[in-house]
Amino acid sequence: MSDIITKIQNKIKYQEKIPDSIQKIDDILANNIHLLEENEIAELRNEKNNLEKRLIKSNLSIDEKFNNFFYTTTDIEDAPRTEWLISEVIPSSTIGVFYGAPGSGKSSILINYCNLMLENFTNTYIIYIDADMALGKINDFGIGKMIKQYGERFKYAGKSVNDISIIAQNLLKEIVQVQLDFPQRKYIVIEDSLTLITPRKNGFIDVEKLYKFEKQLRNANGTIIIVTHLNKAGLFADSQKIEDYSDYTFLIERNDFNSSILLHPRKASRYAIGYKAYKTENRKIVEEIDYQMANISNSEATFVNLIYDLLQDSEMNQTEIMKYLKQISFFSKFAVGEKKVISWLEKWAKNGKWACEQRVNEKNAKFYYVQTVKLAKLAKLPNNNKIGSQNG
Repeated sequence: MSDIITKIQNKIKYQEKIPDSIQKIDDILANNIHLLEENEIAELRNEKNNLEKRLIKSNLSIDEKFNNFFYTTTDIEDAPRTEWLISEVIPSSTIGVFYGAPGSGKSSILINYCNLMLENFTNTYIIYIDADMALGKINDFGIGKMIKQYGERFKYAGKSVNDISIIAQNLLKEIVQVQLDFPQRKYIVIEDSLTLITPRKNGFIDVEKLYKFEKQLRNANGTIIIVTHLNKAGLFADSQKIEDYSDYTFLIERNDFNSSILLHPRKASRYAIGYKAYKTENRKIVEEIDYQMANISNSEATFVNLIYDLLQDSEMNQTEIMKYLKQISFFSKFAVGEKKVISWLEKWAKNGKWACEQRVNEKNAKFYYVQTVKLAKLAKLPNNNKIGSQNG
């Protein structure tokens, strides 16, 4: 039996090599024929003919050849829906990357998410590996309180030890096995400071070992969240593969004007991750807020709130709005010009904050109003057509 297996394996290997050999001959004849003698050209063409005769051609159709590669309707209809641990941010059983500049709020966001996941899913078990945060700062984030509250469901690792990379990798290996042993649980690993935890080669991240155990944990239905930073050039420290090998990524930015932290989706892959923004107080997450409002300067945010409140009373044309802004010294206070204000009016009309209508019978003036306010006022007006029909 072993002889026949060896014979067949050799046959398969030979057949697999034939197309490559034919391609090499074609390349030589196409690119280097001017370097060959006539007899050499003839020999190559003869060898190609012999190879083509030896090549066993399959009678199978494309569908039969690639049956395991094409999706069927059953595959698609029975596909499991994406399960979100955090809506539009963290899909279950994935490897995600959150990155940004130092102090941008990466840890604040992830610790807030830990609380939410532990509260919303009783079968979640989170291991937060932090190799870079000072002990005093850990206490400021309320880690001690979380450990007391959730017990074995929340563990925080990262004590100062020798060979931290080796210990972290051994821990990941153990978590993979625990996830396999307890499939009803959802193990979530957060790796803060990836560059300190991942094995290194010649001073840089060993790309061949990057996400080695993380991929195994994902295959076992665990979830991995990577927290890392950009270098001074605004690029990934050590390796772009940090993002390339992940399922999705977010860029984290802090907007000090609005005391907020913003999540900008960067690599979405097949997951419908979304834009998010959070209000902060004393570096802690207070609540989720409107992303568009948070992703602007203080002057623009003030303008939007001001105009929205103004249009709650009645519609106004562009001239009236400008006059009002001058009366309250908006232009001088925030050092913005009329062109900027006009662009903001149009921008937020497109974004649906208010509506804009240019009226020919009003000298082509642009009128701005809040749609819901206008509809509410119209609903209060008497229906004259209906009254007339009744009287008739």
